[in-house]
Amino acid sequence: MSQTPEAFAEVNGKAKVSRIADPGPGQYGDYLAARTAQLDHDWKTAGEKFHRAWLADRDDPGLGHDALLLSLAGGDFASAAEVAHAITPDSTDAPLANFILTLDDFSQGRYQAAQEKLGAAPQRGLESYLTPILNAWCEVGRGRRLEALNALAPLDAIEGLKELRWLQTAMVADALGDHEKATEVYGKLLAGKPSTREIVMAANFFERQGAIDKARATIERLDAEGGSASLRGAMLSRVGQKGHAQPVPDPRYGAADALFEMAAPLAEEKQADIAPLLYVRLALHLKPDFPAAQLLLAEVDQRWGRLDDAVAALLAIDPKSDIRSTADRLAMVMSDKAGDGEAGLKIGQASIKAHPEDIDLALGYADLLRQKSHFPEAIAAYDAVLAKVSPVSNRRGVALYHRGIAFQQAHQWPKAETDLLAALQLRPDDPGLLNYLAFSWADQGLNLDRARTMLERAIQLVPDDGAIVDSLGWVMFRAGDYAEAVQQLEHAVSLDIGDPVINDHLGDAYWKVGRLIEARGQWEKAARLSDDKVLVEQIRIKLRDGLDPGATPRHAAAD
Repeated sequence: MSQTPEAFAEVNGKAKVSRIADPGPGQYGDYLAARTAQLDHDWKTAGEKFHRAWLADRDDPGLGHDALLLSLAGGDFASAAEVAHAITPDSTDAPLANFILTLDDFSQGRYQAAQEKLGAAPQRGLESYLTPILNAWCEVGRGRRLEALNALAPLDAIEGLKELRWLQTAMVADALGDHEKATEVYGKLLAGKPSTREIVMAANFFERQGAIDKARATIERLDAEGGSASLRGAMLSRVGQKGHAQPVPDPRYGAADALFEMAAPLAEEKQADIAPLLYVRLALHLKPDFPAAQLLLAEVDQRWGRLDDAVAALLAIDPKSDIRSTADRLAMVMSDKAGDGEAGLKIGQASIKAHPEDIDLALGYADLLRQKSHFPEAIAAYDAVLAKVSPVSNRRGVALYHRGIAFQQAHQWPKAETDLLAALQLRPDDPGLLNYLAFSWADQGLNLDRARTMLERAIQLVPDDGAIVDSLGWVMFRAGDYAEAVQQLEHAVSLDIGDPVINDHLGDAYWKVGRLIEARGQWEKAARLSDDKVLVEQIRIKLRDGLDPGATPRHAAAD
């Protein structure tokens, strides 16, 4: 059986159920509390309670399994190691127990003992490339340069690991003081299509060597308009500053990095699996101040619905880290999702003061202000963004688009229209922007031909978006093309059957073509589905009186 957390979680996660024979009241209470916490994905509480239940009955293999797995998932490595010491060699939990004890030896500097445990484990699956890396860092810890570099050789036989092999080789060489070798290998990485992490590690190395221009050029390879824009801006603003250079990798960091490299792709591939969480917990045991792993932990916590835990993980990242502004931006959004939008706004406000160069952070803060209906403050925040961004930046288009929404919701349509048209020049194929401007015109009976053309283009881009199809039906309705509107709105309902606004619109169109019973049916459905008191009241009036021929039916603005 594989020793890795991934295989352990897959094989054992559903294999054992603890059965407590003749439990005492306290033990049974701990067990029930642990199970409840586990169902709520509260790994920390589950681990604590299972560990306490196991302490009262160390011979229960099910309790041992749960205490081992959940203690590790909750970040309590010491408790997991205590359980691991008690796991018998013939247990199906022995592989993970051995892995935990290996890392315990490693973290305590007992490198030879760690290598002996690694050598005794079966080499298949993830071990085939994790074991050579851990062995190499054990050799670094023992000060054996040639053995450390040779320990990575088995990676050459594994397809698809060339970049991982090079990155680890460069880090090992750097750790051993072989800067010539590290420079050579980082050069190979940068000659291809390096990942964000490879670019960051190379830039950090060059900065440590005093090659500031080379470090800056490396950082500039990060996409200024992509997801790493905040990281890029933070690194460029600080590169070369006294005290900014990252420390040379040591064995704990190197091993933690290898475990992180296991966790990151698993988090993408196995989103409903606990294995990525176990790997990231192991990485953070070796290096608690590991910003990339802390960011991944927050992502995993969010996926399991633990938003408060995710925010805490993000806010624990070192304020001096280059990814702290990214972490703050995510914490701001997650706080709002957790139901505390005002806390999110406070996080954003403080972070903008600390990171004035981060455009994405400022844009996210403005968006949250708008979503919380603080329109004057949102408009001012968008003003600040627009004062900083390039005239041709993609982010300028986004800021104009979103400020236009804020103006429209603040009942300042002329300013909204100006912003939306300007945004359209920069983002001509943005389906959401095309939709927003088109239905805003249609809502006022303006520019219906152009609105129709824009929505037809938006549907070409995203043909299965019920809101956009609904908007096209609405334009047809406003133009008096009721039969066409019915066809379009029926299609919109089929794409988004639970949207009360679309059902309401279809009811209006049915009324206009004389299908009065079907119209009332759609209105009744819309009223059942909606929690918008204004819309429900309008529908009640239509159900009582029919559709007023002179009335303009309500159309909800998409955001």
